[in-house]
Amino acid sequence: MKTWILYSILTTQVLASIAIIVAILQSSSTMAIVLVIITLLASIQLLIFGNHRWQALLADINLVRLVARQSADRFSIISHEIRTPLSIIKGASDLLLEESPGKLNSKQKEFMKSISSNSTNLVELAEDLLTQARIDAGFFNMKMDRVDIRNICYEVIKEMRSFQNVEIFLDSPGAPPRLWVDYKLIKQALINLINNAVKASPETSVINVKLSSSEYGVNITVSDNGSGMNDEARTKLFQRFASGHPLRDGTGLGLVITKEIAEMHGGTLYVDTVLGKGTTIIMSLPDIKNDQANE
Repeated sequence: MKTWILYSILTTQVLASIAIIVAILQSSSTMAIVLVIITLLASIQLLIFGNHRWQALLADINLVRLVARQSADRFSIISHEIRTPLSIIKGASDLLLEESPGKLNSKQKEFMKSISSNSTNLVELAEDLLTQARIDAGFFNMKMDRVDIRNICYEVIKEMRSFQNVEIFLDSPGAPPRLWVDYKLIKQALINLINNAVKASPETSVINVKLSSSEYGVNITVSDNGSGMNDEARTKLFQRFASGHPLRDGTGLGLVITKEIAEMHGGTLYVDTVLGKGTTIIMSLPDIKNDQANE
């Protein structure tokens, strides 16, 4: 809408110039006065019109912000109300699986593993929905710190080994890379990448996580030896609620959020997949400076 105001000013200048030129050519003061008056009236009308449009745009922007904030608040409440009971359910099921209260037979253990696994999936889904809502609403404030990326990988892999049925290995040669990132966001992104690899892989497979540094920054590579993807599935990989493996569990939302998290840090995701031979996803993060992180 600022273009209307600029257009009005430009039009005023053009009309004023025409009025002066015509007055000089006609050598008539009366003609000049008339043209100046017409110019002023036209300019005032254009400025009033531009101001009305500008005010209308501001009102629309404020309304959109209000709706977005209310939507994000609702997601936050819903997410909290879902996560709390699910966390309790998962905690109780884990205690039963440890057989602290007493021995379980094989059938009972099978049921408890199912409860624990699905509770974990729902908690992660709630986290994904909440993160997506905050990003969409534009209310996500990143907390940037100089973080040891290798340490994040260690923590995530240790946590996921406790409830996943696949082997997860970390390859991180050299000194631990440090970047200015939002610790929680990068951790969530890595969890999403490993979860995606696990869902795409047989239970007896291996997930490989590799850290590599470059002049640009750090690459976090997650590879599986699962079913891979065809071209159609790959094109839908970063679409909301579209999974690269439609016959398996998962909404596909995790990879969408992971890509957005990488882009929020100035990075991106790369996908290398071969049907029947597995998939490799690389999250590339730049080595930004302290002042850039604060911006």
